[in-house]
Amino acid sequence: MRAPDASEFVDAVQTHADAVLEHARDERTPLLTDALDASARRPIAYDGRDVAEGRLSNAALQQSFLRALVGLDELGAGDYRSAAEEVVSWTFENLRDETGLLYWGGHAAYDLDEREVVVNKHSHELKFEYPFYEFLHEVDPAATERFVEAFWNAHVIDWETLDFNRHGDWGASMGELWTNEYTGGDVFFWGNGLTFVNTGSDLYYAAGLLADFTGEEAPLAWAKRLARRYVETRQETGISGYQFSQHASYCNGPAIRGDRAQYQFAPYIHGDHKIYEGTLFRPRPIVQRQQLALAERLGERGEPFERWAIEELRAWREAAYRPSENEFEPMLTDGRSLEGFVIRREGYFGPKGRVIGPIEAGPEFLWTYARAYRASGDDLCRQMVRDIAAGLGLGDIGAPGDAPSLDADVGREAVEPGTLHGLLELYRAEGNEAYLDAAARVGGALIDAREHGLFTDDEGRAVLDDPTPLALLRLAGALDGESPEALPTPVGNRHTPTGGI
Repeated sequence: MRAPDASEFVDAVQTHADAVLEHARDERTPLLTDALDASARRPIAYDGRDVAEGRLSNAALQQSFLRALVGLDELGAGDYRSAAEEVVSWTFENLRDETGLLYWGGHAAYDLDEREVVVNKHSHELKFEYPFYEFLHEVDPAATERFVEAFWNAHVIDWETLDFNRHGDWGASMGELWTNEYTGGDVFFWGNGLTFVNTGSDLYYAAGLLADFTGEEAPLAWAKRLARRYVETRQETGISGYQFSQHASYCNGPAIRGDRAQYQFAPYIHGDHKIYEGTLFRPRPIVQRQQLALAERLGERGEPFERWAIEELRAWREAAYRPSENEFEPMLTDGRSLEGFVIRREGYFGPKGRVIGPIEAGPEFLWTYARAYRASGDDLCRQMVRDIAAGLGLGDIGAPGDAPSLDADVGREAVEPGTLHGLLELYRAEGNEAYLDAAARVGGALIDAREHGLFTDDEGRAVLDDPTPLALLRLAGALDGESPEALPTPVGNRHTPTGGI
């Protein structure tokens, strides 16, 4: 595998960005279509968040591209920031309700052909999006701060317990927000919302950044309370639940209202186990990575986020990880294995007959553990990086201070932005040039995988939420000795890990 220099990486991203800005831009607004056909260089219908058919512009899907535009600007490639500013300004001015809540994300977008907002399920939703708030705030501080407040206002159902729903109503009357009373109480309570961490982490990340922008303590206090709710679900293993409440929902298939995990798993698991949706081990490394990013930005004020992230990652290792297979055992969060469990009832977690298998520790896990190691120096996180790297075919990174034995070529499964970021984190932590060289080889493979000069998905589409361009810019910055803080912080993939529940 070849290792291009910094200029080749910047040129590749610049070519991609120029094509998107030329061919994906709307004729009457600064907005961009969410995807291009790479070969024809034309905007196409693409729905990445369950909204509608048609040529859509969904600002939530374009945050990675906005980060890449700003990154190009920071590396001196030209004035790309202004194009990003135009998209953000127009979105704030035209695509929000009276409370400041934006029409974007899981069920809303702007239809470029019909010239109108289209919605599905009539509810606002962000799940593992973590928008580019730093830039949004630079463009329009008041609108960004108002959005975060509207986000919490629309989604939190009961401030005393922090019961919330992944869906929120546009136009909801603004309540007392940060002056509400919080009492807490037991987790796994029956509530009116689905407190999934995919939206929960988006909520507390937003509030944490709001506190950083304004210097206020109240939003940060609520961010910590919400993040701690997941910590409170931990059982013997120390693994947190994917949610902290129960909610009576229809199961897919039969019209059974109740906890969906209890319906599909509990009748067939004997012994004294809590079996709810919130007690299934469903690791999503993007959560801990964003906690670490929040902690780094907040400094001492964000210390709990780093501590909770490191505790969680250590628990995954100690309770569930198998180094020889580079995989996690599927289980309940009390440690009871679910590997080989055959689902006997149709429902949310799979059709009848589905067999629960192990969870692959892919590049996103490598990145998160490397990020945790850089932040904390934790030996167990460092060992996880070594094991996952070996499992991905990268070779042996060795012990700290040793000369790593890295493979010159890696398999396709490791040619991902997450691998590149993980190697850059190792380089930042230990300063060994071998990690930077390996990252450049992965970056070279990502460049070589382009189609028609663009970064594409498996269907030949240049999709604006592709994390690859920003990853390559951060690599270019590292090769040129730029400070990582000079470039936008990456978020990465929202994808569910392969395997598990």
